[in-house]
Amino acid sequence: MTATRAVTAALALLLAGCAAQLRPAPTAHLVAGRGRGAEASDAGVRVVARAGAWQARPAGLDTTVTPVLVTIDNGSGRRVRVRYADFALVAPTGQRFAALDPFEVRGSVSEPVAAYAFPRFGWGPRLVGVSRRRPIYLYDPFFWDPFYPGFVRVDLPTGDMVQLALRETVVEPGTSASGFLYFERPGRGVERLDFTAQLVDAGTGEEFGSVTIPFVLD
Repeated sequence: MTATRAVTAALALLLAGCAAQLRPAPTAHLVAGRGRGAEASDAGVRVVARAGAWQARPAGLDTTVTPVLVTIDNGSGRRVRVRYADFALVAPTGQRFAALDPFEVRGSVSEPVAAYAFPRFGWGPRLVGVSRRRPIYLYDPFFWDPFYPGFVRVDLPTGDMVQLALRETVVEPGTSASGFLYFERPGRGVERLDFTAQLVDAGTGEEFGSVTIPFVLD
């Protein structure tokens, strides 16, 4: 392994280890299923928030933002407005970490990637693909270790982040909406965060309820 690869691998592992894990607090009403979820309801609207549910690209997204999978079940008689400004993670000090539009998420993360699709040891011709049923070989004068994953920088937002995001929309009575919200990362020393959602009537703009789900960071 070269010195550059060693430094890159160590940096990626360090970044992954720095990402604190968000999980429901002991007082939260837990729900089964994907990730670490909890729920709360108000005024006929049920909201489920799930941490640790991100399984798309990039794998290390939680080193840059906090992805939370949110489901809104509208059992009220109102049309519920969904806007990113209506959601936040709130620390006990009152500090708010806003939900971001996926296109507002900037930066990049390291992601492991296999160097070749057809691993082998040693030097010489290397099979890289097939064209018209004929194998394609490329001469590689360097030794390649197939068990060492390389790393690539992935720019944010990725297509998965945009596609899987909770949309700004209106949830009609008797329907639901689901998707990921991407929150600003909390700073060091934050041990508790409340997921908060303001319930706003899409027709009148009236706030008719709110939901709070307690989480902890460890």
